[in-house]
Amino acid sequence: MGVKKVLAIGGSDPSGGAGIQADIKTFVELGIYPYTALSAVTVQNSRGVSSYEILTAKLLHDQIASLLAETDIHAVKTGMLGSSENMIEVGNLIAQKAIGFTVIDPVLRANNGKSLVSEASLAVLKKRLLPHSFMVTPNLSEASCLTGVTIVSEHDFLKAAKILKDTGVAWVLIKGGHLEGTMAVDLLYDGEHEYYFEAKRVRRENVRGTGCMMASAICAYLVHGLEPDEAVDKAKAYVYNKINKAVLLGKGSLQALHFANSTSNSTSNNTNRGTDEQKTAEGYATTEAHKFIEGDACENRVDQ
Repeated sequence: MGVKKVLAIGGSDPSGGAGIQADIKTFVELGIYPYTALSAVTVQNSRGVSSYEILTAKLLHDQIASLLAETDIHAVKTGMLGSSENMIEVGNLIAQKAIGFTVIDPVLRANNGKSLVSEASLAVLKKRLLPHSFMVTPNLSEASCLTGVTIVSEHDFLKAAKILKDTGVAWVLIKGGHLEGTMAVDLLYDGEHEYYFEAKRVRRENVRGTGCMMASAICAYLVHGLEPDEAVDKAKAYVYNKINKAVLLGKGSLQALHFANSTSNSTSNNTNRGTDEQKTAEGYATTEAHKFIEGDACENRVDQ
Protein backbone atom coordinates (compact mmCIF):
# COMPACT_ATOMS: atom_id res chain seq x y z
CA MET A 1 0.00 0.00 0.00
CA GLY A 2 1.30 3.45 -0.88
CA VAL A 3 2.21 6.07 1.69
CA LYS A 4 -0.67 8.40 2.61
CA LYS A 5 0.43 12.04 2.26
CA VAL A 6 -1.18 15.22 3.61
CA LEU A 7 -0.18 18.87 3.25
CA ALA A 8 -0.59 20.87 6.47
CA ILE A 9 -0.65 24.65 6.02
CA GLY A 10 -0.48 26.93 9.04
CA GLY A 11 1.61 28.79 11.58
CA SER A 12 4.65 27.62 13.47
CA ASP A 13 4.53 27.28 17.27
CA PRO A 14 8.08 27.20 18.71
CA SER A 15 6.85 25.49 21.88
CA GLY A 16 5.43 22.57 19.89
CA GLY A 17 2.02 22.57 21.56
CA ALA A 18 -0.05 23.77 18.63
CA GLY A 19 0.19 24.84 15.01
CA ILE A 20 2.17 22.97 12.38
CA GLN A 21 4.10 21.15 15.09
CA ALA A 22 0.89 19.67 16.55
CA ASP A 23 -0.27 18.78 13.03
CA ILE A 24 2.97 16.94 12.25
CA LYS A 25 2.90 14.91 15.46
CA THR A 26 -0.75 13.96 15.00
CA PHE A 27 -0.33 12.89 11.38
CA VAL A 28 2.77 10.81 12.10
CA GLU A 29 1.10 9.10 15.06
CA LEU A 30 -1.88 8.22 12.86
CA GLY A 31 0.16 6.80 10.00
CA ILE A 32 0.21 9.78 7.64
CA TYR A 33 3.29 11.42 6.07
CA PRO A 34 2.98 15.20 6.61
CA TYR A 35 4.22 17.78 4.15
CA THR A 36 4.07 21.34 5.47
CA ALA A 37 3.89 24.91 4.25
CA LEU A 38 4.21 27.80 6.68
CA SER A 39 1.82 30.76 6.48
CA ALA A 40 2.97 32.47 9.69
CA VAL A 41 5.65 32.41 12.38
CA THR A 42 4.49 33.04 15.93
CA VAL A 43 6.23 34.07 19.13
CA GLN A 44 4.55 32.03 21.84
CA ASN A 45 4.96 29.64 24.70
CA SER A 46 2.50 27.76 26.90
CA ARG A 47 1.20 31.09 28.22
CA GLY A 48 0.04 32.35 24.83
CA VAL A 49 0.92 34.27 21.67
CA SER A 50 2.82 37.52 22.15
CA SER A 51 3.43 38.38 18.48
CA TYR A 52 3.52 36.90 15.00
CA GLU A 53 4.51 37.61 11.40
CA ILE A 54 2.39 36.58 8.41
CA LEU A 55 4.39 35.20 5.50
CA THR A 56 3.65 36.54 2.03
CA ALA A 57 1.28 34.76 -0.32
CA LYS A 58 4.15 34.40 -2.81
CA LEU A 59 6.29 32.58 -0.26
CA LEU A 60 3.36 30.35 0.65
CA HIS A 61 2.71 29.67 -3.03
CA ASP A 62 6.35 28.81 -3.66
CA GLN A 63 6.47 26.36 -0.75
CA ILE A 64 3.41 24.54 -2.03
CA ALA A 65 4.51 24.61 -5.68
CA SER A 66 7.89 23.14 -4.75
CA LEU A 67 6.20 20.19 -3.04
CA LEU A 68 3.62 19.55 -5.75
CA ALA A 69 6.30 19.67 -8.44
CA GLU A 70 7.52 16.24 -7.37
CA THR A 71 4.69 14.51 -5.52
CA ASP A 72 0.94 14.31 -5.09
CA ILE A 73 -1.03 14.66 -1.87
CA HIS A 74 -4.20 13.03 -0.63
CA ALA A 75 -5.51 15.88 1.50
CA VAL A 76 -4.92 19.40 2.79
CA LYS A 77 -5.38 20.59 6.37
CA THR A 78 -5.19 24.30 7.17
CA GLY A 79 -4.82 26.21 10.42
CA MET A 80 -3.74 29.82 10.87
CA LEU A 81 -3.54 31.45 7.43
CA GLY A 82 -3.37 35.01 8.70
CA SER A 83 -4.19 37.07 5.61
CA SER A 84 -6.74 37.36 2.83
CA GLU A 85 -3.98 36.79 0.29
CA ASN A 86 -2.96 33.50 1.89
CA MET A 87 -6.58 32.36 2.02
CA ILE A 88 -7.00 33.14 -1.68
CA GLU A 89 -3.79 31.23 -2.43
CA VAL A 90 -5.02 28.14 -0.60
CA GLY A 91 -8.48 28.50 -2.15
CA ASN A 92 -6.94 28.53 -5.62
CA LEU A 93 -4.86 25.46 -4.77
CA ILE A 94 -7.78 23.29 -3.71
CA ALA A 95 -10.01 24.59 -6.53
CA GLN A 96 -7.46 23.71 -9.21
CA LYS A 97 -5.94 20.48 -7.90
CA ALA A 98 -7.58 17.08 -7.57
CA ILE A 99 -7.24 16.83 -3.78
CA GLY A 100 -9.34 14.25 -1.99
CA PHE A 101 -10.07 16.14 1.20
CA THR A 102 -9.54 19.63 2.56
CA VAL A 103 -10.15 20.17 6.28
CA ILE A 104 -10.25 23.81 7.39
CA ASP A 105 -9.55 24.68 11.03
CA PRO A 106 -10.53 28.39 10.95
CA VAL A 107 -8.06 29.73 13.51
CA LEU A 108 -9.19 33.28 14.28
CA ARG A 109 -7.65 34.18 17.63
CA ALA A 110 -5.21 33.01 20.29
CA ASN A 111 -6.17 31.91 23.79
CA ASN A 112 -5.23 35.28 25.23
CA GLY A 113 -7.76 36.94 22.90
CA LYS A 114 -5.21 38.17 20.38
CA SER A 115 -6.84 38.39 16.95
CA LEU A 116 -5.06 36.46 14.21
CA VAL A 117 -7.16 37.62 11.21
CA SER A 118 -8.81 40.81 9.98
CA GLU A 119 -12.50 41.37 9.29
CA ALA A 120 -11.74 41.39 5.57
CA SER A 121 -10.11 37.98 5.91
CA LEU A 122 -13.29 36.51 7.39
CA ALA A 123 -15.21 37.41 4.24
CA VAL A 124 -12.49 35.92 2.04
CA LEU A 125 -12.50 32.73 4.12
CA LYS A 126 -16.22 32.28 3.52
CA LYS A 127 -16.23 33.28 -0.16
CA ARG A 128 -12.93 31.93 -1.52
CA LEU A 129 -11.88 29.03 0.73
CA LEU A 130 -14.91 27.28 2.23
CA PRO A 131 -16.76 26.74 -1.10
CA HIS A 132 -13.93 24.44 -2.25
CA SER A 133 -13.43 22.63 1.08
CA PHE A 134 -14.61 19.26 2.36
CA MET A 135 -14.99 20.16 6.05
CA VAL A 136 -14.70 23.18 8.34
CA THR A 137 -14.18 22.63 12.09
CA PRO A 138 -14.88 25.82 14.09
CA ASN A 139 -15.21 25.95 17.86
CA LEU A 140 -18.05 27.95 19.39
CA SER A 141 -16.24 31.28 19.26
CA GLU A 142 -15.14 30.76 15.66
CA ALA A 143 -18.59 29.57 14.57
CA SER A 144 -20.19 32.62 16.17
CA CYS A 145 -17.66 34.92 14.53
CA LEU A 146 -18.25 33.38 11.10
CA THR A 147 -22.05 33.29 11.32
CA GLY A 148 -23.13 35.95 13.82
CA VAL A 149 -25.02 33.30 15.81
CA THR A 150 -24.57 33.19 19.59
CA ILE A 151 -24.48 29.48 20.36
CA VAL A 152 -26.01 28.44 23.67
CA SER A 153 -28.20 25.46 22.67
CA GLU A 154 -28.57 22.58 20.22
CA HIS A 155 -30.87 24.77 18.12
CA ASP A 156 -28.13 27.40 17.84
CA PHE A 157 -25.64 24.72 16.73
CA LEU A 158 -27.85 23.81 13.81
CA LYS A 159 -28.61 27.43 12.90
CA ALA A 160 -24.90 28.24 12.70
CA ALA A 161 -24.15 25.00 10.85
CA LYS A 162 -26.75 25.80 8.19
CA ILE A 163 -25.26 29.25 7.63
CA LEU A 164 -21.78 27.75 7.19
CA LYS A 165 -23.13 25.01 4.92
CA ASP A 166 -24.56 27.70 2.67
CA THR A 167 -21.00 28.84 1.89
CA GLY A 168 -20.59 25.67 -0.16
CA VAL A 169 -18.46 23.59 2.20
CA ALA A 170 -19.47 19.92 2.14
CA TRP A 171 -19.42 19.24 5.90
CA VAL A 172 -19.59 21.48 8.97
CA LEU A 173 -18.37 20.39 12.40
CA ILE A 174 -19.17 22.77 15.25
CA LYS A 175 -17.30 21.85 18.43
CA GLY A 176 -19.14 22.57 21.66
CA GLY A 177 -16.44 21.77 24.17
CA HIS A 178 -16.82 25.07 26.02
CA LEU A 179 -20.57 25.01 26.55
CA GLU A 180 -21.67 24.53 30.15
CA GLY A 181 -22.76 21.05 31.21
CA THR A 182 -21.42 17.63 32.08
CA MET A 183 -21.32 16.50 28.45
CA ALA A 184 -19.31 17.97 25.60
CA VAL A 185 -21.47 18.01 22.44
CA ASP A 186 -20.34 18.52 18.84
CA LEU A 187 -22.52 18.78 15.72
CA LEU A 188 -21.56 17.46 12.29
CA TYR A 189 -23.86 18.57 9.45
CA ASP A 190 -23.90 17.91 5.69
CA GLY A 191 -27.07 19.77 4.74
CA GLU A 192 -29.30 16.71 5.20
CA HIS A 193 -28.20 14.86 8.30
CA GLU A 194 -27.25 16.00 11.80
CA TYR A 195 -24.72 13.93 13.71
CA TYR A 196 -24.41 14.77 17.40
CA PHE A 197 -21.36 13.55 19.31
CA GLU A 198 -21.46 13.46 23.08
CA ALA A 199 -18.67 12.68 25.55
CA LYS A 200 -18.16 13.26 29.23
CA ARG A 201 -16.41 16.56 29.80
CA VAL A 202 -12.77 16.29 30.80
CA ARG A 203 -12.03 18.31 33.93
CA ARG A 204 -8.52 19.45 33.07
CA GLU A 205 -6.81 22.80 32.85
CA ASN A 206 -6.62 24.29 29.36
CA VAL A 207 -4.75 21.98 26.97
CA ARG A 208 -3.07 23.63 23.99
CA GLY A 209 -3.50 22.54 20.42
CA THR A 210 -6.75 20.61 20.75
CA GLY A 211 -8.28 22.25 17.67
CA CYS A 212 -5.17 21.51 15.62
CA MET A 213 -5.12 17.89 16.74
CA MET A 214 -8.84 17.44 16.10
CA ALA A 215 -8.75 18.76 12.53
CA SER A 216 -5.55 16.84 11.73
CA ALA A 217 -6.94 13.61 13.17
CA ILE A 218 -10.16 14.00 11.16
CA CYS A 219 -8.10 14.59 8.03
CA ALA A 220 -5.96 11.52 8.76
CA TYR A 221 -8.94 9.24 9.30
CA LEU A 222 -10.61 10.52 6.12
CA VAL A 223 -7.48 9.70 4.14
CA HIS A 224 -7.48 6.23 5.71
CA GLY A 225 -10.96 5.69 4.25
CA LEU A 226 -13.37 6.38 7.10
CA GLU A 227 -16.72 8.04 6.47
CA PRO A 228 -16.94 11.67 7.75
CA ASP A 229 -19.03 10.79 10.83
CA GLU A 230 -16.71 7.90 11.68
CA ALA A 231 -13.64 10.10 11.21
CA VAL A 232 -15.04 12.73 13.57
CA ASP A 233 -16.02 10.13 16.16
CA LYS A 234 -12.58 8.56 16.13
CA ALA A 235 -10.80 11.95 16.13
CA LYS A 236 -12.87 13.06 19.11
CA ALA A 237 -11.75 9.96 20.99
CA TYR A 238 -8.13 10.61 19.98
CA VAL A 239 -8.19 14.17 21.30
CA TYR A 240 -9.98 13.06 24.48
CA ASN A 241 -7.05 10.76 25.22
CA LYS A 242 -4.56 13.53 24.52
CA ILE A 243 -6.34 15.86 26.94
CA ASN A 244 -6.41 13.16 29.61
CA LYS A 245 -2.68 12.53 29.31
CA ALA A 246 -1.51 16.13 28.82
CA VAL A 247 1.32 17.37 31.01
CA LEU A 248 2.70 20.70 32.21
CA LEU A 249 5.95 21.38 30.34
CA GLY A 250 6.06 25.14 30.79
CA LYS A 251 4.37 27.62 33.10
CA GLY A 252 1.02 27.99 31.36
CA SER A 253 -1.29 25.55 29.60
CA LEU A 254 -0.89 21.79 29.54
CA GLN A 255 0.56 20.19 26.41
CA ALA A 256 -0.37 16.91 24.76
CA LEU A 257 2.15 14.12 24.29
CA HIS A 258 2.52 12.24 21.00
CA PHE A 259 4.81 9.41 21.96
CA ALA A 260 4.40 5.88 20.62
CA ASN A 261 1.59 3.94 22.31
CA SER A 262 0.32 7.11 24.01
CA THR A 263 -3.20 6.60 22.60
CA SER A 264 -5.51 4.00 24.11
CA ASN A 265 -6.93 1.28 21.89
CA SER A 266 -10.08 0.48 23.82
CA THR A 267 -13.61 0.91 22.45
CA SER A 268 -16.65 3.16 22.77
CA ASN A 269 -20.26 2.91 21.64
CA ASN A 270 -21.82 4.91 18.82
CA THR A 271 -25.60 5.19 18.93
CA ASN A 272 -27.80 5.94 15.95
CA ARG A 273 -30.65 8.12 17.24
CA GLY A 274 -34.07 6.64 16.50
CA THR A 275 -32.85 3.01 16.45
CA ASP A 276 -31.41 0.47 18.86
CA GLU A 277 -28.43 -0.21 16.61
CA GLN A 278 -25.03 0.08 18.21
CA LYS A 279 -21.58 -0.57 16.84
CA THR A 280 -18.04 -0.58 18.13
CA ALA A 281 -14.79 -0.13 16.28
CA GLU A 282 -11.32 -1.21 17.29
CA GLY A 283 -9.08 1.76 18.02
CA TYR A 284 -11.70 4.05 19.53
CA ALA A 285 -10.58 5.47 22.85
CA THR A 286 -12.54 5.08 26.07
CA THR A 287 -14.49 8.32 25.95
CA GLU A 288 -17.94 6.98 26.76
CA ALA A 289 -18.92 9.01 23.69
CA HIS A 290 -22.21 8.54 21.89
CA LYS A 291 -22.94 9.58 18.33
CA PHE A 292 -26.55 10.52 17.59
CA ILE A 293 -27.75 10.86 13.99
CA GLU A 294 -30.64 13.09 12.97
CA GLY A 295 -31.84 12.09 9.51
CA ASP A 296 -33.30 14.35 6.82
CA ALA A 297 -33.47 17.19 8.30
CA CYS A 298 -13.37 31.03 19.91
CA GLU A 299 -12.73 28.26 22.65
CA ASN A 300 -9.67 29.33 24.63
CA ARG A 301 -6.67 27.88 22.82
CA VAL A 302 -3.46 28.67 20.99
CA ASP A 303 -3.89 26.79 17.70
CA GLN A 304 -2.22 27.72 14.46
